[in-house]
Amino acid sequence: MRRVLPYVIGVAVVALIIYALQPSKPVGAGQTAPDVVLRFTEDGLQRSLSSYHGNVLVLDFWATWCAPCRFTMPKMEEFHRRYKDKGVTVIGVAVDIDDYNKVVQFAKEVGVTYPIAADTNSEAKQYYEIRNLPTLFVVDKDGVIMLRLEGYDPKNTEKQLEDAVKRALEKPAKPIIQHQR
Repeated sequence: MRRVLPYVIGVAVVALIIYALQPSKPVGAGQTAPDVVLRFTEDGLQRSLSSYHGNVLVLDFWATWCAPCRFTMPKMEEFHRRYKDKGVTVIGVAVDIDDYNKVVQFAKEVGVTYPIAADTNSEAKQYYEIRNLPTLFVVDKDGVIMLRLEGYDPKNTEKQLEDAVKRALEKPAKPIIQHQR
């Protein structure tokens, strides 16, 4: 028995080290969406994502230098046009932090009509743990993430996005309870 104990302890230590070194699972479905403040290009004002409570949000994280992002933007524009009157807000979140004016100019050139916000301090990129571009999130009316999609798969992305938005629209929003003092 005394010979087995060091072996068992050694295996347990190795297992704990391996577990500790595993990469963390990024923020995703079922978690509360981080409430970050973004600078919007249409008016230059800053707004928090919580100001959209009661709407379904589609967050499209992208960058001006990202070729797949450029490919998906017209598709997001089509999606925006279909859902903008149904309680869905698409927000393109530019993670280019080096030049805000470049983001503003790019948004004009591409001709998107949905709101574009610049992640000027990288807060959104950090809290949403953006590892690949584009990355899409569907956030329900209560701020809970319904879907996280990294990259773009022409066969599946649009269907997954559509399905998640429809599920989010079907969920009734919980009322905001304000405490009186």
